[in-house]
Amino acid sequence: MTARSKLTLLILTPEGTIVQAEGLTAVNVPLADRGSIGIRPGHARLVAETVPGIVHYRTSEVRFQVDLLPGVLEVRDNLVKILTAGTRNGEPSQSPVAAAEKEYERLMQSLIDQLDTPSDGGAQ
Repeated sequence: MTARSKLTLLILTPEGTIVQAEGLTAVNVPLADRGSIGIRPGHARLVAETVPGIVHYRTSEVRFQVDLLPGVLEVRDNLVKILTAGTRNGEPSQSPVAAAEKEYERLMQSLIDQLDTPSDGGAQ
């Protein structure tokens, strides 16, 4: 397969993008009709309702999965887009950028706390 005949998967939540994967050979999504659909490069345009479940996607070497809440699937021009409320793992979904911002804030607060803590500085 050439680079032009690969899929791109975007999984979007209200908080942001939780999956952006390129160079995929296949995506499998659970649908509201109680079945699932396998999507390969060159798939026809499609809009469908998804149900809670595991979305499988893979490159030629590696397989991945993500457990999603219900949503809407759109397939067009080798772009597979899923709009969902988030993941089913019990944690609120979070984009990698939001997670990084939260970790940065935590680290900065830790640094500020350390600077504000008086040290004895060896004084007697």
